[in-house]
Amino acid sequence: MTDYFETMQQYGRDRFEATASASASLAKEFGNVVEESQNYSKKSFEEAQSYFKKLLSVKTVDEAMKAHTTFLDTARQDFLDHAGKYGELYLNFTRTLFKPASDAVKAADEGFVRPKGQ
Repeated sequence: MTDYFETMQQYGRDRFEATASASASLAKEFGNVVEESQNYSKKSFEEAQSYFKKLLSVKTVDEAMKAHTTFLDTARQDFLDHAGKYGELYLNFTRTLFKPASDAVKAADEGFVRPKGQ
């Protein structure tokens, strides 16, 4: 009976330590998402600012259309590139978020005694 309580106490300590370390990792992953968002916003703003400056200096409609098309192509490609980065960052964030639960399930499964024949 005492062995059972000691096992449960150790399991609780292990889960607490895993959760505490996962919290630090989770904060780091969230920081990565925030940093990427800031970088994308800054870059988009600078490109839009550059576009409007260029648009104010055009002399013909053809130049304006060319500048507009170039800006849209660049903005679309940047968005697609950053969408891929966001996907990776959120995937890492989600893995980090659920790692303590996954580890707990693995630990519980390893400690589970299966009947013979299964």
